[in-house]
This record gives sequence, structure tokens and C-alpha cells, in this order.
Amino acid sequence: MLWRKSWLETRWRFLAGLALLMVVACGTPLDYRATQQLLPLASAIDTSGPFGQRIKAVVDLERDYRGFVWWQWFRQNLSQIWTTFAVLLGSGGLIVNPSGGAPLFMLSMPVSRGRVAWIRAATVLAELLVLAIVPSLVIPILSPAFGQRYSAGAALVHGGCVFVAGAMFFSLAFLLSTSFADLWRPLLIASAVALALALAEQAVSGGVPVGVFRVMSGETYFRSGHLPWLGLLFSVATAAALLYAASRNIARRDF
Repeated sequence: MLWRKSWLETRWRFLAGLALLMVVACGTPLDYRATQQLLPLASAIDTSGPFGQRIKAVVDLERDYRGFVWWQWFRQNLSQIWTTFAVLLGSGGLIVNPSGGAPLFMLSMPVSRGRVAWIRAATVLAELLVLAIVPSLVIPILSPAFGQRYSAGAALVHGGCVFVAGAMFFSLAFLLSTSFADLWRPLLIASAVALALALAEQAVSGGVPVGVFRVMSGETYFRSGHLPWLGLLFSVATAAALLYAASRNIARRDF
């Protein structure tokens, strides 16, 4: 019953995220064809300054289909949209609008509050895994229709990196949702943290492959074939700690 209730409470946000990501993923091979027609215009861009050098690096990446998919889908669209829905699914959890009665009914069932929290977290994590993997597999499936090839194995690896490294954003929103009885404060705080981390990464010069979003995109795997193990392990540890704190917080909370 707890699993079903968790699914019913999160299904529409999950399905909305899946529909959006599927549409964007289906458009990625088509975008590559359009981009190739515009690349000759990039030769007129001044690449002497730091900003110009960044543009040149992106243009060089997008000349190759593998580079285009990595940059546009895994580095940009998937990471950003997935993070948004991870925060949205993590916000407004077990105690939102307690006057409505449904959260109190769930927490009053003959199981520990910690178990209720873990089941809710596990349900959403399963949904987030689907959001990271299923749309990514659309690209290798559709690519031959556009005269291109993309490895399903690479799609699985990059999708896995998005899920594992990005789980900390869901965990942060979930923890905040055990402290605030509304949707908006956990959503806004977790989104602000994600935005701050993204801006901090953009400020790092030299393309150093550090930061949660670079780990999410699997940049080291794309460039060298090596998984970012340290970043992934750090993300898992952080997410586990946040979820543990959330379970303890909900167990101690006075309703």
C-alpha cells in the first residue's frame, strides 16, 4: 500500500518529466542535421577572447555526432531538465499541507515513519532512474533514421551518471520537505543550490572536469573513456547522508 500511495502521489510529475524528456530526446538527432547547416557560419566568429574560445570549443565538439549528442543532450538538456524534475519530485513530500489529512494518515499507519520515508524516497529514485535512462536510449534507437550511429552502451553510462550524481539534488529537496510543510520553500532552496553550483562550474576556467554537473554528464568518460568514480562516490555518499537525515527528521517531527 505504501508503494502504491507513493506512486499515486508522484506519478503526474514523473509522467510530465518523462513526456518532456522524450520529446527533447527525439528532437536531438534532428537538431544535429540543422546544426551542421549552420556550422560554416561559425568561422566568422571572433575566437580571440575567452568567450570566443569557449564558443570555438563547443563548435568543434558539435561537428561530430557523438560530441553533439554529449554536449546538447547529456551536458545540457538532460542534466538540466532531469535536475528540475528531481527537485520537483523531492519537494512537497510527506508533510506538505498537513491540514489536508493525507500525509498524517500515511504517517499514522502501523509502520515506522522511517520506513514510510524510505519507501517514498525509493519510489522517486526509481522514477528518476527511468527519467535518466529511457529518454537517453531513444537517441541510439532513432539515430539510424538520420544516417547516424550512437552507442546504446554510451547512452546507458551517461544516463547512469546523470542519475547517480544528480540524486543529491532530489535528496536535498526531500530533506527540506521534512522541515517545511509546503512545496515552494524546498523547491526554491534546492533549485537555488543547483543553480549556484552550475554557475560556479561555469566560472572555472580551463575546462577542468570538476563539479556535480560535469560528473552528471560523464565528461571524463566522454573525453577519456574513464568513469568519474570519485565524483560518483561522493555523490552517492552525499545523497545517502541527506536521505538518512530526512528519515531521522521525519521520525522526530511532532505532528
